[in-house]
Amino acid sequence: MPPATGLSRRVGRLNCVLPDLRGLDRHRRNDPGGCDHINPRTLFVGGNDMKRLVTLVSVASFLFVASVCGDTLTVLHLNDTHAHLLPYGPKDAEGVGMFGGMARVATLIGMNKMSEPNVLLLHAGDISVGDFMFQKYLSIPELEIMKQLGYDAFTLGNHEFDLYPSTLKYELSTAGFPGSGFPVLCANLDYSADPEMGVFIKPYVIKEFGGTKVGIFGLTTDFANSGSNPQPDVILPPLSVAQAWIDTLRVGHGCNVVILLSHLGTPTDQAVAASTAGLDVIVGGHTHTQLDQPITIGNTLIVQAGEFGHYVGKLHLFVDGGVITGHDFQLMTVDNNVPAEPTTAGMLAMLAAGVEADTLFGPVFSHPVAQAAIDLDKDFGQGLVMDNPMGNMIADAFRQATATDIVFQPQGFINQQIWAGPQVGDDIFQTVPYGFDQTTRLGFKLATFETDGMSIIAGLEFSVYNLPYLEDFFMQVSNFTYAYNSSAAPGSRVDYGSITIGGSPLNPFGTYTVTVPDGVVPFLTQIPGFSVNNLTITDQFMYTVVRDFMAAHSPVAYYRQGKVLDLAAITDPMAGVEALVQMVSMDQLNGSITKAKVAEILTRDFGIVAKHIEGGRDVAAGAKLHGTAQYVKAQMRLGLIGDMAGQTLLYVMNRVAGSLAPANHMAQEPSPSSESALIPAVFELAQNFPNPFNPSTAINFTLPSAMPVSLEIYNVLGQRVKTLVDATMAAGSHVAQWDGTDQYGGAVSTGVYFYRLVAGDQTATKKMMLLK
Repeated sequence: MPPATGLSRRVGRLNCVLPDLRGLDRHRRNDPGGCDHINPRTLFVGGNDMKRLVTLVSVASFLFVASVCGDTLTVLHLNDTHAHLLPYGPKDAEGVGMFGGMARVATLIGMNKMSEPNVLLLHAGDISVGDFMFQKYLSIPELEIMKQLGYDAFTLGNHEFDLYPSTLKYELSTAGFPGSGFPVLCANLDYSADPEMGVFIKPYVIKEFGGTKVGIFGLTTDFANSGSNPQPDVILPPLSVAQAWIDTLRVGHGCNVVILLSHLGTPTDQAVAASTAGLDVIVGGHTHTQLDQPITIGNTLIVQAGEFGHYVGKLHLFVDGGVITGHDFQLMTVDNNVPAEPTTAGMLAMLAAGVEADTLFGPVFSHPVAQAAIDLDKDFGQGLVMDNPMGNMIADAFRQATATDIVFQPQGFINQQIWAGPQVGDDIFQTVPYGFDQTTRLGFKLATFETDGMSIIAGLEFSVYNLPYLEDFFMQVSNFTYAYNSSAAPGSRVDYGSITIGGSPLNPFGTYTVTVPDGVVPFLTQIPGFSVNNLTITDQFMYTVVRDFMAAHSPVAYYRQGKVLDLAAITDPMAGVEALVQMVSMDQLNGSITKAKVAEILTRDFGIVAKHIEGGRDVAAGAKLHGTAQYVKAQMRLGLIGDMAGQTLLYVMNRVAGSLAPANHMAQEPSPSSESALIPAVFELAQNFPNPFNPSTAINFTLPSAMPVSLEIYNVLGQRVKTLVDATMAAGSHVAQWDGTDQYGGAVSTGVYFYRLVAGDQTATKKMMLLK
């Protein structure tokens, strides 16, 4: 591979130039240090390893190409590299990350270009944000490397707009675009208010390989309009323009093959494929999806190559007579088995040394600051438990720093996991890299504010509204629990009775202090009815808070804790019991159940419940759940089950008991002869029925024992409308009717109302709607 001479010429300049991000005043700042902090030899391998890789790539390519005839098109592709220029992930004995690294990527691309026919090299967007390299140099080094590797096209990702179009234009012009660059695509970008952007951005590019004419157009997610900062530019809805661009390329320009270079995410890619004609391939990005084989929708292939340069996708298309007649696909792993291209590795070492020489950063690549005892994953949960170790650790770190009642940390603000072993500053920054403070070059700060319980309910409904299609706003939490049902109608997914703060039920009319990243605040203020009071932007950065928390708690070990539950996983009583068994294992692993014998007894008891259910003995199953609930409470009092874990187990047991037959939601009191069999095992407030309603609705609730009960109706302003029950009631199932009138008998207006049940020391709240 030829030396990266263009990149070499610019390294010195990059070490001392960065723009004002809004005004683009190209001020310069002296670089106080040299390039002696990083040893280039730790970043690459050469000699026999390189020869071995050349041989393997060449043989594999020969075997494939020899098996076909006609034109073979080879599409190499990456996406969502997020400034991960250096290797990352778990470290080898020399402290070098085992995954990714642009010097290793350069080797794979170079070898494939030498051995494969008709290579197209594509990037599906988001080279920006994610590493200290970006905080120091922006995306200029990655653009330079991409030029040297001979990219054929690059689609803008949403994060390319995070620092405004002015910064994007600066990056491109500094890297020699458009003159010496490659095509930068976005066919759904309206830059009519920003004509200069049209110098750099094009809708499509056409490539010819022998008798095959290939049209490539780019689309960017319109989520960027609210989730990033493209203004004054506007990103148009991709589905509204896709077919027109396909027709432009296939009909207008006579392209045999049409490729969408997409930064839309896999679900939207599938929607585009299903709603268009004439589209052959979608090379995707945005959702960081690792597709081991293409998704096929009609005649369209969809591919995506994970994240951070850990994989390079390779798609062979066999074209005969202008028609694709076959394909072959593989994800090529980029790890420490791939030798680094020496010139690129050397340039990256110089850039890394420039970061470390900057007093704003220091030795963030070379000096360990914390230890992780285990891998802390950030994967969105599956099944019942939806919190994750990274979310729990970050949220707890924030709360330790601010001492608020609650922390909300959006899933989309967690970029990467932590792997077991020593952690340098860059490892930690890669987990929370979003935002850009021009003074410190760090990311978002922490913000604190006050809000009320009703706002929290509205915020939670907003956070789960678009699941499973959009996870970015899903809330990881500290000192807080909640449950929702992703299969329920959006807007009515959260079980308000599940919400606890510090172990106490949410008071819809109480006031709470909250911590979030300051980048979250603009989203909260857009939620109808969400109140943000006494907002303070602290001087504490996400990165430094997490770094210091990990250092203070090393070696760090965090687990799933059951703070957030998706009730869609409890499809029937048996599924609920299986989930309870899994929760016991989880709680034993995370230390919430401190004695193995307790976990053994719970697992045995839930096995007995399962056998009762299988045998159709639901009354016996309910009775066993009641007894097990008493055991859980006793172990909580002894400190052998943590309070949060115990409350969560009781909550799920309550859900399972409520799903057993005979139903616990009875419209009348049981007869004396059957009362003992039908007394419910646990407290529950049911959803009113019908809902929405007019003119009246029934509210069912169950009590495990006699106790004082209050059932009240509130409006969305938190004003009490009517008290339905205020008495001591017996154990069993009860029903209250509300006829849509207030305390004085006057009819209330159409709208959303809340009903709140207080029974002894237990509280539950649910929402209903009156439609006239």
